[in-house]
Amino acid sequence: MTRRFPPGSLEADDVLSGRVEGNFVRVLTRLLAAHAMAEKLTAIGYERALTTAGRPDLCSIVSKNLTEERKHAQLIYAALAELRVPEVQADRLLVSALKGPAFAAPRHFAENSADELGLVMAAVSLDMTGLIMIGVNYKESSYAPHARAAEVILAEEEEHELFASNVLRDAAERLGAEPVNQALREWLPRAVNFFGPPGSGFSFDCISYGLKARDNHELAELYLTLLERRLHQAGLEMPSLTRDYPHQLA
Repeated sequence: MTRRFPPGSLEADDVLSGRVEGNFVRVLTRLLAAHAMAEKLTAIGYERALTTAGRPDLCSIVSKNLTEERKHAQLIYAALAELRVPEVQADRLLVSALKGPAFAAPRHFAENSADELGLVMAAVSLDMTGLIMIGVNYKESSYAPHARAAEVILAEEEEHELFASNVLRDAAERLGAEPVNQALREWLPRAVNFFGPPGSGFSFDCISYGLKARDNHELAELYLTLLERRLHQAGLEMPSLTRDYPHQLA
């Protein structure tokens, strides 16, 4: 599909001045709102985890991740504010979407206290998926403020993803493979559904406008490939999923 706008070619003034069509503004606003909400829910989850993490070394990492996730959310809300969309209005756009499969992982993390194993699963489900979503889709967005925010977020999310890799292997050694495998069976459908439905009209518009680079199913496949490699290295089992979205255990 040909991109109508090249990477970094549009600023807030271009959008506000009417250089782009109204549907572009609607798609961009919804995309930014979804990104901001995912960051916000992840921050809420880490805030809850501060009281349940237990180990001092984990608390230190959770505190760092919390600070950075809050910063990431504010970066995207700031980009929305440039478009004259306040945080409350942006969140209101997602009232229905928040109940759907794409937000199941961040919503579950935000609403439930996470012990050590829960933190491992959150890292695998949120940090890995976030790194793929931002690194593949957003860093070359046609909307320059989003691309710039993505660069900042990527630099910090790479450390989060490394944490996910390390704690996965450590959890298998400390807690045993079976509890971790059971947690993976619970969390993996939520994680892979985070990318959203394949071939949707919204995704088509995002790619056409240059706001995203890949369709959701491509990102989901990339995530599953990377995760399977990590699990194999840690001596863990890759759960089997149904083929169609929303994915469930097979």
